[in-house]
Amino acid sequence: MAAVYKRGSTWWVRFRSNGVHVRRSAKTTKKVEAQVFLQRLLEEHAGRARGDLPRHTFVEAIERFFQETRVKPATLRCYTSNSRTLGPIFDALYLDQITKRTIAEFVSVRKKAGVTDTTIRRDLAFLSVVCAAAQRWAWMDTNPVTASGSKRGLRESRPRTRFLSHIEFERLMAAASPNLRPAIILAVETGMRREELFGLAVNAIDLNRREVHLEKTKTSAPRRVPLSDSAIVTIRNLLDAPDRPQSTYLLCKEDGSRFGDMKKGFSAACRRARVENIRWHDLRHTFASWFVQRGGDLYKLSRILGHTGLQMTSRYGHLRVEDLHDEIERVAQYRPQERQIDLPARARSTVQVEDREPRNPQ
Repeated sequence: MAAVYKRGSTWWVRFRSNGVHVRRSAKTTKKVEAQVFLQRLLEEHAGRARGDLPRHTFVEAIERFFQETRVKPATLRCYTSNSRTLGPIFDALYLDQITKRTIAEFVSVRKKAGVTDTTIRRDLAFLSVVCAAAQRWAWMDTNPVTASGSKRGLRESRPRTRFLSHIEFERLMAAASPNLRPAIILAVETGMRREELFGLAVNAIDLNRREVHLEKTKTSAPRRVPLSDSAIVTIRNLLDAPDRPQSTYLLCKEDGSRFGDMKKGFSAACRRARVENIRWHDLRHTFASWFVQRGGDLYKLSRILGHTGLQMTSRYGHLRVEDLHDEIERVAQYRPQERQIDLPARARSTVQVEDREPRNPQ
């Protein structure tokens, strides 16, 4: 039975079509508009049942999605990889054929191939984004990914927190090339992401204020990063180098162009230094870990790193427990003082009392 109902201040519609229960938000606070929306959906479903409305394939949805979407290049590369992964299962399907069953088959195939739960979750997240877009185009009624709850059985991996010890850092610095050393120092001393660091322009550095102003960040929110003494010395040495070419970038090649990521040189330095299981992004973890171990505040750390919330920053909380010990001691001072009980003396007292009690008459 078709009906409109309210959730909070927004009206929703619900009805059954070909045995499927459809729920959609009318995205309005007015009941009349929700009723009109419901009537239009009922007519669309009736048209599909008669074959009046065209069906759209998953391939069509992917093509339109990439034409209309506006995301960062790194995200676009991930989406492109996800679409290739989804292809063998979904490319031959119409959108209305993507169901809980087909999604479960996809998950099963990926698991049998030895793919981790985290990777499968990323693929399903992209599928959900495409289906949500198809909903906006009125190509789909519901999002089968969210409706099926297919990601609930897939465990999210623990966040990576690998960081350099001070000994490993010294070995890495000794094994790094002259061009690589300043980049490692700045990464460890500022916590900037790789693209933020290698794309850093000279005019974004304010040595008088001891900070760097980042306009292009992962979250698209500009932020200021404070500079330590070591970072300032490193920057000055780079800018004052006699053979420095004319360049807008702090870290630049001999022709003035910027470095891409120094990935090969970094990997080679790690091998020479016998530092295992380390990536460039782990230098950012190193900054955060050392910051917390030295007594830094998690909220201030989140601002330096550019996290949108404390959830990402909280992964470093286990590295410092001194403040927890201090808090336990502070709370303990307010506990009521418990009397120290001499158990042997109390036991003797109990025996004496029992001896003084009158015996029951025979």
